[in-house]
Amino acid sequence: MPRVTASILALLTLVGGTALAADQWTHSPEDDRIGRIYYYERSNVDGSLDERITIFRRSTTALEVYKENGLCGNAALVTADLDPATLSASRITGGSLRPNAEHVAFAFLTTDPGTVTVDLLVRLPEMEFRDQATIRSSQWHLFDFDLASLTVATPHIDSRRDGFDFGLMLLWADPNGDDPLFWLGEVEARYVAPEERLGVRSERYELGGSAFEGANSTGPSGTLWLDAAEGHVIDAIMPVPNHPGYTDFRLRLLRISDGCEAEWRALLTAHYADCPPEHPE
Repeated sequence: MPRVTASILALLTLVGGTALAADQWTHSPEDDRIGRIYYYERSNVDGSLDERITIFRRSTTALEVYKENGLCGNAALVTADLDPATLSASRITGGSLRPNAEHVAFAFLTTDPGTVTVDLLVRLPEMEFRDQATIRSSQWHLFDFDLASLTVATPHIDSRRDGFDFGLMLLWADPNGDDPLFWLGEVEARYVAPEERLGVRSERYELGGSAFEGANSTGPSGTLWLDAAEGHVIDAIMPVPNHPGYTDFRLRLLRISDGCEAEWRALLTAHYADCPPEHPE
């Protein structure tokens, strides 16, 4: 497979063990918030390199994520097909946002249930490359999808205070790497206590596991806060980065809205609405 070149890195950074128990998670349609928009900010733990991560729950099986760090600049629009049976994404498509809420797809990740693998295909004007990684958990998430699939899955945990586990895969767009897609490891969440976080009544969990044992980890543990009533992610701190250039990871909730399709399309359209003619690049 060709090396990941610097041009691929520029595009991909916009997209940004033991089998785990499947019976911790059960899809319940009443816990889906169809039409909801979650406004998050992703950064290093110290707040640096902040980027807005906005998640739209289009349907039970469809999720969309808009990533930007400034209007008129490059922005990503990533879509995912969700499998209610596993509460994980069966297909993730990365692309660049364009004017009038259009987008151009270039990165495709597809799961193969028969071989328990994820296949990566990246198509760029100058080249195409492929990679593959093995899924090692029945409940897993692509880490550089910025916990988008996790925040719509955690409301379906059968008993959150008993703790839960999930796996992380990572697409690491390193221009010097030959194997950008790989299994990062497992995360084990242990319930600690109820507490208020970012002004929201929450449940705090201590995070550990093999996902935090790699060369890029800054420590052995992290912390997760879930909404006490509805179960989505309020705040997450992890000692590993999910994009090159970062040292670690934080995702914090700014607000939520049930504005549905109208608000979502207006948000995407506004990104390039009042920009100079040369944008987007």
